[in-house]
Amino acid sequence: MKNSTLAATLNMDLPDKTFLDLLAFNEKMAELGRISAGIIHEVNTPLSVIISAAQLVMQEEGVPEAALEMVERIHSEAQRLSRMTRGILTFARRDDESSGEMDICRTIHEVVTFLRYEIGKRSIEVEERYDDHLPMLPGGENRLKQVILNLTMNAVQAMSRGGKLSVSCSLAPDGCTEIRISDTGPGIPPESISRIFDPFYTTKKEGEGTGLGLFVSRNLVKEMDGSLSVRSLPGAGTTFTITFAPPVA
Repeated sequence: MKNSTLAATLNMDLPDKTFLDLLAFNEKMAELGRISAGIIHEVNTPLSVIISAAQLVMQEEGVPEAALEMVERIHSEAQRLSRMTRGILTFARRDDESSGEMDICRTIHEVVTFLRYEIGKRSIEVEERYDDHLPMLPGGENRLKQVILNLTMNAVQAMSRGGKLSVSCSLAPDGCTEIRISDTGPGIPPESISRIFDPFYTTKKEGEGTGLGLFVSRNLVKEMDGSLSVRSLPGAGTTFTITFAPPVA
Protein backbone atom coordinates (compact mmCIF):
# COMPACT_ATOMS: atom_id res chain seq x y z
CA MET A 1 0.00 0.00 0.00
CA LYS A 2 1.36 3.40 -0.95
CA ASN A 3 1.19 6.13 1.68
CA SER A 4 0.06 8.65 -0.93
CA THR A 5 -1.39 11.68 0.90
CA LEU A 6 0.88 12.05 3.91
CA ALA A 7 3.97 10.76 2.14
CA ALA A 8 3.44 13.24 -0.69
CA THR A 9 3.02 16.06 1.83
CA LEU A 10 6.27 15.14 3.57
CA ASN A 11 7.99 14.23 0.30
CA MET A 12 9.08 10.88 1.68
CA ASP A 13 7.99 7.23 1.89
CA LEU A 14 6.78 5.92 5.22
CA PRO A 15 6.56 2.35 6.44
CA ASP A 16 2.94 1.18 6.31
CA LYS A 17 2.68 0.64 10.07
CA THR A 18 4.15 4.07 10.84
CA PHE A 19 1.70 5.71 8.47
CA LEU A 20 -1.32 3.84 9.79
CA ASP A 21 -0.38 4.43 13.42
CA LEU A 22 0.05 8.15 12.76
CA LEU A 23 -3.22 8.33 10.82
CA ALA A 24 -5.08 6.58 13.66
CA PHE A 25 -3.51 8.88 16.25
CA ASN A 26 -4.39 12.00 14.26
CA GLU A 27 -7.99 10.84 13.86
CA LYS A 28 -8.24 10.13 17.58
CA MET A 29 -6.90 13.58 18.45
CA ALA A 30 -9.26 15.23 15.95
CA GLU A 31 -12.24 13.47 17.52
CA LEU A 32 -11.03 14.39 21.00
CA GLY A 33 -10.80 18.00 19.86
CA ARG A 34 -14.37 17.99 18.57
CA ILE A 35 -15.66 16.48 21.81
CA SER A 36 -13.61 18.88 23.94
CA ALA A 37 -14.95 21.92 22.09
CA GLY A 38 -18.50 20.84 22.92
CA ILE A 39 -17.64 20.25 26.57
CA ILE A 40 -15.97 23.66 26.84
CA HIS A 41 -19.05 25.38 25.45
CA GLU A 42 -21.11 23.62 28.12
CA VAL A 43 -18.67 24.62 30.86
CA ASN A 44 -18.68 28.28 29.81
CA THR A 45 -22.40 28.70 30.53
CA PRO A 46 -22.26 27.93 34.28
CA LEU A 47 -18.97 29.84 34.52
CA SER A 48 -20.71 32.94 33.20
CA VAL A 49 -23.47 32.49 35.78
CA ILE A 50 -20.91 32.11 38.60
CA ILE A 51 -19.00 35.23 37.50
CA SER A 52 -22.19 37.31 37.23
CA ALA A 53 -23.50 36.10 40.61
CA ALA A 54 -20.17 36.83 42.29
CA GLN A 55 -20.13 40.34 40.83
CA LEU A 56 -23.63 41.00 42.20
CA VAL A 57 -22.66 39.80 45.68
CA MET A 58 -19.52 41.98 45.66
CA GLN A 59 -21.68 45.02 44.90
CA GLU A 60 -23.97 44.36 47.86
CA GLU A 61 -23.54 46.40 51.04
CA GLY A 62 -23.14 44.83 54.43
CA VAL A 63 -21.56 41.58 53.26
CA PRO A 64 -19.29 40.22 56.03
CA GLU A 65 -15.62 40.70 55.23
CA ALA A 66 -14.81 36.97 55.40
CA ALA A 67 -17.66 36.13 53.03
CA LEU A 68 -16.65 38.94 50.67
CA GLU A 69 -13.10 37.64 50.49
CA MET A 70 -14.41 34.18 49.62
CA VAL A 71 -16.71 35.58 46.90
CA GLU A 72 -13.83 37.62 45.43
CA ARG A 73 -11.74 34.42 45.31
CA ILE A 74 -14.59 32.58 43.55
CA HIS A 75 -14.93 35.45 41.07
CA SER A 76 -11.17 35.51 40.37
CA GLU A 77 -10.89 31.74 39.87
CA ALA A 78 -14.01 31.59 37.68
CA GLN A 79 -12.57 34.33 35.47
CA ARG A 80 -9.28 32.43 35.24
CA LEU A 81 -11.12 29.30 34.09
CA SER A 82 -13.12 31.33 31.61
CA ARG A 83 -9.94 32.79 30.09
CA MET A 84 -8.48 29.29 29.87
CA THR A 85 -11.51 27.82 28.11
CA ARG A 86 -11.62 30.73 25.66
CA GLY A 87 -7.94 30.14 24.94
CA ILE A 88 -8.59 26.47 24.18
CA LEU A 89 -11.41 27.35 21.79
CA THR A 90 -9.17 29.69 19.79
CA PHE A 91 -6.99 26.73 18.85
CA ALA A 92 -10.04 24.91 17.49
CA ARG A 93 -10.90 27.69 15.05
CA ARG A 94 -9.80 27.55 11.43
CA ASP A 95 -7.68 30.41 10.18
CA ASP A 96 -9.32 32.91 7.88
CA GLU A 97 -6.71 34.11 5.39
CA SER A 98 -8.65 37.36 5.01
CA SER A 99 -9.08 37.97 8.74
CA GLY A 100 -7.14 41.25 8.65
CA GLU A 101 -4.15 42.14 10.79
CA MET A 102 -2.81 40.45 13.89
CA ASP A 103 -1.54 41.92 17.15
CA ILE A 104 1.50 39.69 17.43
CA CYS A 105 2.32 40.43 21.09
CA ARG A 106 -1.24 39.76 22.25
CA THR A 107 -1.25 36.52 20.26
CA ILE A 108 1.98 35.30 21.89
CA HIS A 109 0.87 36.34 25.38
CA GLU A 110 -2.39 34.38 25.00
CA VAL A 111 -0.43 31.19 24.34
CA VAL A 112 1.89 31.75 27.31
CA THR A 113 -1.15 32.39 29.54
CA PHE A 114 -2.78 29.23 28.21
CA LEU A 115 0.30 27.22 29.27
CA ARG A 116 0.71 28.82 32.71
CA TYR A 117 -0.43 25.70 34.57
CA GLU A 118 1.95 23.41 32.68
CA ILE A 119 4.78 25.89 33.20
CA GLY A 120 4.00 26.45 36.88
CA LYS A 121 3.90 22.79 37.88
CA ARG A 122 7.50 22.43 36.66
CA SER A 123 8.67 25.41 38.76
CA ILE A 124 9.75 27.31 35.67
CA GLU A 125 10.24 31.08 35.85
CA VAL A 126 8.67 33.01 32.97
CA GLU A 127 9.93 36.29 31.53
CA GLU A 128 7.90 38.05 28.83
CA ARG A 129 9.25 41.13 27.02
CA TYR A 130 7.32 42.88 24.27
CA ASP A 131 8.37 46.05 22.47
CA ASP A 132 5.82 48.83 22.11
CA HIS A 133 4.48 49.94 18.74
CA LEU A 134 5.35 46.80 16.81
CA PRO A 135 3.82 46.61 13.32
CA MET A 136 0.65 44.59 12.88
CA LEU A 137 1.09 41.45 10.80
CA PRO A 138 -1.26 39.88 8.23
CA GLY A 139 -3.80 37.31 9.44
CA GLY A 140 -2.81 33.79 10.40
CA GLU A 141 -3.25 34.14 14.14
CA ASN A 142 -4.03 30.48 14.79
CA ARG A 143 -1.07 29.34 12.73
CA LEU A 144 1.22 31.54 14.80
CA LYS A 145 -0.41 30.29 18.01
CA GLN A 146 0.28 26.71 16.96
CA VAL A 147 3.94 27.54 16.32
CA ILE A 148 4.34 29.37 19.65
CA LEU A 149 2.61 26.48 21.42
CA ASN A 150 4.97 23.93 19.85
CA LEU A 151 8.12 25.92 20.61
CA THR A 152 7.06 26.82 24.15
CA MET A 153 6.14 23.24 25.02
CA ASN A 154 9.50 22.06 23.67
CA ALA A 155 11.22 24.60 25.92
CA VAL A 156 9.14 23.58 28.94
CA GLN A 157 9.79 19.87 28.38
CA ALA A 158 13.52 20.56 28.11
CA MET A 159 13.51 21.98 31.66
CA SER A 160 12.23 19.01 33.65
CA ARG A 161 13.96 20.28 36.82
CA GLY A 162 12.95 23.90 36.54
CA GLY A 163 14.61 26.81 34.82
CA LYS A 164 13.73 30.00 33.01
CA LEU A 165 11.53 30.48 29.96
CA SER A 166 12.07 33.76 28.13
CA VAL A 167 9.61 34.95 25.49
CA SER A 168 10.15 38.20 23.64
CA CYS A 169 9.01 40.08 20.57
CA SER A 170 11.01 43.03 19.31
CA LEU A 171 11.86 45.11 16.28
CA ALA A 172 15.30 44.43 14.81
CA PRO A 173 17.47 47.28 13.43
CA ASP A 174 16.60 46.18 9.87
CA GLY A 175 12.88 46.57 10.59
CA CYS A 176 12.14 42.85 10.91
CA THR A 177 9.90 41.60 13.71
CA GLU A 178 11.67 38.94 15.79
CA ILE A 179 10.06 36.51 18.22
CA ARG A 180 12.45 34.66 20.52
CA ILE A 181 11.65 31.69 22.76
CA SER A 182 14.55 30.66 25.00
CA ASP A 183 15.05 28.05 27.69
CA THR A 184 17.80 27.21 30.15
CA GLY A 185 17.63 23.49 29.46
CA PRO A 186 20.50 21.18 28.51
CA GLY A 187 20.63 22.39 24.91
CA ILE A 188 20.61 20.39 21.68
CA PRO A 189 23.58 18.13 20.87
CA PRO A 190 25.66 19.35 17.88
CA GLU A 191 24.95 16.13 15.96
CA SER A 192 21.21 16.78 16.24
CA ILE A 193 21.00 20.51 15.51
CA SER A 194 21.02 20.06 11.71
CA ARG A 195 18.23 17.47 11.85
CA ILE A 196 15.70 18.88 14.31
CA PHE A 197 13.48 20.28 11.55
CA ASP A 198 13.37 16.94 9.72
CA PRO A 199 10.02 15.11 9.88
CA PHE A 200 9.85 12.34 12.49
CA TYR A 201 13.22 13.24 14.00
CA THR A 202 13.07 13.67 17.77
CA THR A 203 15.43 13.58 20.74
CA LYS A 204 12.55 12.98 23.16
CA LYS A 205 11.82 9.68 24.84
CA GLU A 206 9.46 7.27 23.10
CA GLY A 207 5.85 8.34 23.59
CA GLU A 208 6.73 11.99 24.34
CA GLY A 209 6.65 13.30 20.78
CA THR A 210 6.03 12.39 17.14
CA GLY A 211 8.98 14.31 15.74
CA LEU A 212 6.64 16.49 13.69
CA GLY A 213 6.34 19.59 15.91
CA LEU A 214 9.34 21.51 14.58
CA PHE A 215 8.81 20.31 11.01
CA VAL A 216 5.22 21.58 11.07
CA SER A 217 6.24 24.80 12.86
CA ARG A 218 8.84 25.72 10.25
CA ASN A 219 6.36 25.11 7.43
CA LEU A 220 3.65 27.16 9.14
CA VAL A 221 6.09 30.05 9.56
CA LYS A 222 7.05 29.77 5.88
CA GLU A 223 3.37 29.97 4.95
CA MET A 224 3.30 33.27 6.83
CA ASP A 225 6.34 34.49 4.82
CA GLY A 226 8.63 34.21 7.83
CA SER A 227 11.62 32.12 8.86
CA LEU A 228 12.38 29.91 11.87
CA SER A 229 15.93 29.34 13.12
CA VAL A 230 17.57 27.82 16.18
CA ARG A 231 20.69 28.54 18.25
CA SER A 232 21.80 26.09 20.93
CA LEU A 233 24.85 25.03 22.88
CA PRO A 234 25.04 21.94 25.10
CA GLY A 235 24.53 23.02 28.69
CA ALA A 236 23.62 26.58 27.71
CA GLY A 237 19.99 26.28 26.64
CA THR A 238 18.22 26.81 23.33
CA THR A 239 16.73 29.81 21.52
CA PHE A 240 14.29 29.62 18.63
CA THR A 241 13.84 32.78 16.59
CA ILE A 242 10.91 33.56 14.29
CA THR A 243 11.58 36.43 11.89
CA PHE A 244 9.04 38.37 9.83
CA ALA A 245 10.11 40.93 7.25
CA PRO A 246 8.71 44.46 7.53
CA PRO A 247 5.14 44.72 6.17
CA VAL A 248 4.95 46.02 2.62
CA ALA A 249 3.63 49.58 2.59
